[in-house]
Amino acid sequence: MAGENGKEEVGSKEEEEESREEEEESVHTDLRHLGRFTFQRLLSDCPERKSAVVQASVAGSAHPAILVLEKLPLTADTAAAFLAQESQVEQEFTNDIYGQYRLLPPPLANTVKANIIHPATSKHLAKYLASPAHLVLETPALHRSTTLPCLAAEQFSLQWVYNVLEHRKEVERIVFEDPDPATGFILAPDFKWNGKQTNDLYCLAIVHRRGIRSLRDLTAAHLPLLRNVLRGSRAAVRERWGLQHSQVRCYLHYQPSYFHLHVHVTALDYTPPGVSCEKAHLLESVIANLELDPSFYRRATLPFVAREREALYAAYREQGYFEEREEGEVAGEAEAAAFPACLRLWECLGRAKHEPCGEFWETSYGESSWRMAVMALCLAPALDRQRLVHLALASSLASIGATNDENTEWGEKVEEVTRELFAMLPAGRAGLLAGRFGEHAEVRRGRLDGSREHTAYRGVLELEEVMLRWEEEVKDGTTKATEVEVLLAKMARVGFPGAEEYRLLGDRAPLRRLLAFWLQLSQLQKLRRTGWLRSGVREPETVAGHMYRMAVMGALVDQEGDTATIALCHDMAECIIGDITPHCKVSSEEKAAKEMEAFKQLVAGLPSHVVGEVFGAFKRYEEQEEGDRSARVAKDLDRFDMVVQAWEYEKRDKRGAYLQQFFDSTMAAFATPLVRAWHAHLLQHRQDHFAEA
Repeated sequence: MAGENGKEEVGSKEEEEESREEEEESVHTDLRHLGRFTFQRLLSDCPERKSAVVQASVAGSAHPAILVLEKLPLTADTAAAFLAQESQVEQEFTNDIYGQYRLLPPPLANTVKANIIHPATSKHLAKYLASPAHLVLETPALHRSTTLPCLAAEQFSLQWVYNVLEHRKEVERIVFEDPDPATGFILAPDFKWNGKQTNDLYCLAIVHRRGIRSLRDLTAAHLPLLRNVLRGSRAAVRERWGLQHSQVRCYLHYQPSYFHLHVHVTALDYTPPGVSCEKAHLLESVIANLELDPSFYRRATLPFVAREREALYAAYREQGYFEEREEGEVAGEAEAAAFPACLRLWECLGRAKHEPCGEFWETSYGESSWRMAVMALCLAPALDRQRLVHLALASSLASIGATNDENTEWGEKVEEVTRELFAMLPAGRAGLLAGRFGEHAEVRRGRLDGSREHTAYRGVLELEEVMLRWEEEVKDGTTKATEVEVLLAKMARVGFPGAEEYRLLGDRAPLRRLLAFWLQLSQLQKLRRTGWLRSGVREPETVAGHMYRMAVMGALVDQEGDTATIALCHDMAECIIGDITPHCKVSSEEKAAKEMEAFKQLVAGLPSHVVGEVFGAFKRYEEQEEGDRSARVAKDLDRFDMVVQAWEYEKRDKRGAYLQQFFDSTMAAFATPLVRAWHAHLLQHRQDHFAEA
């Protein structure tokens, strides 16, 4: 189909109008020879495929043309036509019984297929221009943070796809159609195949359903569609061209050439472009993977090739992806250049520490987000708990913007938060957070993707709301603190450890221990940080609020590591011993011993995986082993969040640099390049502010 030269999603109205204007002067009307074409340059060539791509000028047109030239495969008829008197031969060499000749067959036996694109845009030229290739292993986080923002900015129109699906173009080329809007598709020869010989058979199956961009969007909900495409395509090919199912290859590309779901259908004996292991995914394997895991492709690491001429390569290069780093190393100083805008985000998160998350709650957005993240750590080990933690942290972003999530539609809120994030962060980091918040919003709206993680996260959201209501009722005296049955029942429905004992045996003890752990930790949502109280700061942050912003910072700078989890847990012992500072006249050794003993008391009797996750994170923070980068980054973020908070209070209170002691205590404390650079920018920003005051 013609659109194999297109790309991504629907473009702007201006692009579509430009496309229509260019189509009016196209050379495709009554083209019989290439006399109007003049060679300009060779864009690329492929000796293995006997093909080349040429850029040419066209007489009477201001726009260039692209010619994709390819020697057709030999058939019995064309091979026979070579053996004729009209075929001239020129000897290259002979050796014993072997000889090599240059053969000049008659024109009818020497056909070259030419696909012509005119008028060709700069994006088309860039697509075909030869360029060094690089392999990218795209994690889900990289997809959200780097790939999606780039693709959103680099869009081609999908109008050609809709022309085919709506029978406005290429109707005569349709081989088979199932019109069902949910599971139907159209099968037609691809632009690269002439539709004659079957040894290079190449068709495309384009689905009717819109909004599925690529492999990344597929979940178990799409299995009926995928199975129908597989069955229908193979049946149509067998009926039309006689190839058996075992002689047909059906696969998807990642990244695809254009972002509307389609399946490539080729002869198994043919080796088409894009069939390599870093590009093609067999449809049978895609179906099997989704049957095993409903959200497999939203969780998987997917390879793709980025060429140096492409915007996607540039986006990954700017994010430092192709830099040689030691294993586990986090982002470096290059990203610090965007700090002035990042400071706006830290301030937004600072407001989330203090702003109540509902009309009737005292708990702030940040504190509620922190508690949900801790709950996520306590879920079953089989779940992707890091994903759940990041979703819980992203929930607090509802506080960003002119209105909170209670006073706006979710679709509008997601757009507002996304817009704000891209104004405050580099595109990659903004895409990461925006993607997480969008996913949180989908779960809040009940739009689950079928994965266990979405189901579990929905349960965590509901449980947090039940806990907030319960806490309010305990505070106003309508419920006793010992009346926790409503909480236990909800915990069992979510599936927390102890749910089976509760349902089958009526044993409430395991769930009660876990609930007691959370309720004890919830005291940190009211415990004000000692350092601010000693310094006379009014309405200072809580310990939970501090760990919350640290964790969001950790998720941003260490996407694949454990920094966020360490940040969530490192001060938990303070719910027992309080917030001990250097002014409390407690030695560092005594403080460490108190924290260790308190933490052991805190996690006693909890499931082993919870102890390992929570207590293990605390120990890593305390021990600061040289090779533990996530722990060392968490230590830096602990200090950095403190000085950012000090700056925010100084600016709010208009009392000058009255919290200088916090800056003095951390002046040479930062080891992580990115955090060290952020700190330097913050100091300069603070100095400039007070110089202007």
